Amino acid sequence: MIRNAAATTSCAAVTAPRSPQSSRVNRRTIRPVTASRADRIGLWFALVFPSSAVVRKYLGWEATIAYAIAVALAVTFIHRLTGRLPSRWSRWLWVLSIAAIAAAFALIYPIANTHAPGTGSDDDDALNAAVMAMVAGRSPYATSTYLGNAVHHLPGALVLAVPFVLLGTSALQNLFWLPLFFLVVAKERDGRTALALAWLILVSSPAVMYEVVTGTGYISNAISVVLGLWWLMRTSRRDLAAIAWGVTLASRANFILLLPLACAALRQQAGWRTAIRALTLTCLTIACLALPFYVHDPRHFGPLEGANRVFVFDALLPHLGTALVVAMGALAIALSLTRHDGAALFRACAIVQAFPAVAGVLLSTIRDGHVNLTYARYGAFFAWFVFMASAYSAPSARAATADEETFIVR
Repeated sequence: MIRNAAATTSCAAVTAPRSPQSSRVNRRTIRPVTASRADRIGLWFALVFPSSAVVRKYLGWEATIAYAIAVALAVTFIHRLTGRLPSRWSRWLWVLSIAAIAAAFALIYPIANTHAPGTGSDDDDALNAAVMAMVAGRSPYATSTYLGNAVHHLPGALVLAVPFVLLGTSALQNLFWLPLFFLVVAKERDGRTALALAWLILVSSPAVMYEVVTGTGYISNAISVVLGLWWLMRTSRRDLAAIAWGVTLASRANFILLLPLACAALRQQAGWRTAIRALTLTCLTIACLALPFYVHDPRHFGPLEGANRVFVFDALLPHLGTALVVAMGALAIALSLTRHDGAALFRACAIVQAFPAVAGVLLSTIRDGHVNLTYARYGAFFAWFVFMASAYSAPSARAATADEETFIVR
């Protein structure tokens, strides 16, 4: 009888239902390891949307559709491919991938940078001219590019470009920020996740390589804001991080609307006092960078002309541009009222930044009477937030191992 009683007690202990606390712990452990269908769809959209204009321009609609299908397959199977690689290989393969980007830049950029209309981009030339004028003590907004375009970047972008311009050209920024992004992903997750994301982006997003070889700064601009926000959320030196993030936000006006999201995330993480202090430092940094240039010469302040990309739709419907800006701000405030933990913050930022790009494609298509993908090139401003969010939610060997150990212990 004693033996039977002991056996019954042991069986009951093994089959007893888990406590609510245990279930919550398990959900927290398992949830980040598995990428959801929504995450995969978001990653697919972040890859395809910014590149659709490039693929359509050079290969046509049939190739664009085939490209979208191929990317869907790549998003589905990339982690299975890299998951079979020995972990010691991931670091070297990642280094080789970055070396391939540098080699492509060295070979193609001199060819693309011909200063001829219709070839390359004048984004790097705008930064080069503006930074050199600023270093010489002149107004950076009194210059223009070889295409006659004004400098539309806010002063934060000029500050970030200074070391690269002094090294030769602002186009070198991409060779710095791209590897740094994947290093942060490796730190947050593991080497295999960073390698999978690097391969997926570099192979499946022609827009990324197009911007690298033409010297366009959209990639480096977006990554600097993403990593600045990541640092603000992770570091204990929040004052310094808040100032640094303010510099990155003071690069383009659309990024400033991320402030409500960051404030809400900091409040949830560290309380109102920390959030308000960081937000104040960030706003002061933006003001100290932008206001002096505007006050000096408001008529030639280039970023105001850049706002025409939104207000041009006033011709379609009166005050439509203003309505888009208000809607973007309202969207940011609404999303700031939700819970922001891990990938959720970067997803919310991506939604806010995607709104004007998607709206631009839809409205320009309605205006022109045919599909116009010109605004799709601004998808880079939201894509890197999606990439960071997908890194948080992607299957991780490190997280999976920890989950298995926790399960065994329990």
